[in-house]
Amino acid sequence: MESAKPQKIYSIHVLRGVAIIMIVFSHCLGVFKNSNLIANSYLFSFLNLFAFNFTTFFVLIAGFLFQHLTYKFDTKTYYLSKFKTVVCPYISVSIFCFFFYHYQYLSGLPWYSSTEPNVISSIIRMMLTGTQLLPLWFMPMIIIVYLMGPLLFYWSKKNLIVAGLIAMLWVVMFTKPDFTKPFLNLLHYGPVYLIGMMLKQNYETIMKSVKDNLLLVIFLFGLCFFIPFAYRYMDYFGIQNLYFDTLQKIILFILALYFLDGLNHKVNEVKIYKFFSYMANVSFPIYFIHEIIVIELERQLYMSPMGDIIKTSNGELASLGAISFLVSTLVISVIIANIIKLVFKDKAKYLIGGMR
Repeated sequence: MESAKPQKIYSIHVLRGVAIIMIVFSHCLGVFKNSNLIANSYLFSFLNLFAFNFTTFFVLIAGFLFQHLTYKFDTKTYYLSKFKTVVCPYISVSIFCFFFYHYQYLSGLPWYSSTEPNVISSIIRMMLTGTQLLPLWFMPMIIIVYLMGPLLFYWSKKNLIVAGLIAMLWVVMFTKPDFTKPFLNLLHYGPVYLIGMMLKQNYETIMKSVKDNLLLVIFLFGLCFFIPFAYRYMDYFGIQNLYFDTLQKIILFILALYFLDGLNHKVNEVKIYKFFSYMANVSFPIYFIHEIIVIELERQLYMSPMGDIIKTSNGELASLGAISFLVSTLVISVIIANIIKLVFKDKAKYLIGGMR
């Protein structure tokens, strides 16, 4: 086991801020529901594809930091920390959703029945699948990953290069499943977590390889982006059984680590760094509450004189609207997170996740 505390990796902190912004943006793009938008607008299609699946960044960061912090791994402390900062806010936000988004459905069911849907079984089903609010599909899957902490700690001592390369092939062959299937999502994102561990374990070697083959890595990213983009406009492209979106984000993550590596060797006082650093600090609260803000903003827009914008077939207008939604959602989410932090102080992490 490593005896010295490793140096903080500032690039990872920045990428956490980038990831939460892009995850919120993908949900803001989803507000505009015209089925012809992607077909009619290359701009909207580009934004939709680029913003999609930044969940991969979160999983890579989690694996990277797990490997980075193995020097202080203790099973009891690890489980207690994840219970406080992940399970508790998941339960808290879920309770809110049950009252405000599912109350009408749940109130029409019996509390318990062995033969028909009931309140208890419905709540358990939603908690186990994360279907009570769109972004919460991620929670059951990542909780399973955290439960595997001791096994992952054992693997962290092995050479993960081969396992990481196999995992990159696996995420292309094993298509990302439906949101409501946490164990299948584990089979897709579990290897991504392992890739994150591998990147940290072999960080210097990988950064040197990227430097020596930068154009090739950029080409691979472009290829993984172009193939699913082109497939949207071609009846047959020969890739129906392959899935490039996760590999695309993995390569983008590696490129980002390379280009941001300079942050790890100097004091960072630049305003752009401070912005992404702050977004990283509040990323957990934003993750847990942003979709609630998106839903309410969408409802207000729908009831306003400009409600028809939601159904627009103009890709440029929808893209501008999604960016406006993004800015509004982030600002309101940060304000609410800080109010909750001000009121509940250290207990806020049990409600909306920890703020650094």
